[in-house]
Amino acid sequence: MQKIVDVQSARDPDLRPYRTMLRGLDAYADHLQLAPGAPLRFMLIPSAPGAAMGDVTLHLSADNLSIPIPLAPDGTFSLSRDKTAYDANADLVSNKKRASLRWQPDIHTPGLPPNVRRLGDLRLECEVRWAVEQDQLSFIMRNFFRMAGGPCHSALIHVPFPSRHPLASVEARSGERSMAVRLKEDMRRYVPPLHDRSWDDNTLLILTYAHEHVASGKTPAINLH
Repeated sequence: MQKIVDVQSARDPDLRPYRTMLRGLDAYADHLQLAPGAPLRFMLIPSAPGAAMGDVTLHLSADNLSIPIPLAPDGTFSLSRDKTAYDANADLVSNKKRASLRWQPDIHTPGLPPNVRRLGDLRLECEVRWAVEQDQLSFIMRNFFRMAGGPCHSALIHVPFPSRHPLASVEARSGERSMAVRLKEDMRRYVPPLHDRSWDDNTLLILTYAHEHVASGKTPAINLH
């Protein structure tokens, strides 16, 4: 029997195995102490910056199974455990072509401004992401990451996090201590100190966007080291 998938006739759609996504839920439960007040959601981000996301749909699909997954306007969605979908080896299927979307966890402690991220939230996102994505890596890369202690714990591995807007700077703050966080060359990603436990989980990362500097007449502070 053919899979029943409502993806607006998309061929070769972008999808993720449901069982693989559930590993992310397991990792979230295992490492919840990093962000005990933060719910787990996932986010779809277009691979091409600025691409439209308003028409994206998502279904949990398998033989004789098609369950719509509601997407919030910001591209986020929640995922629950469904034994029927698990037993059917279902996929999370979008209506976009393969490689047109990036899938990632989205974890935010409530009460923080939109431009502020908590380091423990990012550490938990990393654990969830590693659980979901490790099997997509080559054998050599996967084992290198494991030998290094995992991407969330090693100074040898830099894990970039995306920003919704181009960045001017990111600053880590913990008490009286502060540090400029490295930005990637595209100015849309930053590399927090996940492995450095001298920065505790309550460390806040303040994102300053490039358009804010333009509006204020300031020159963007660029950190590419």
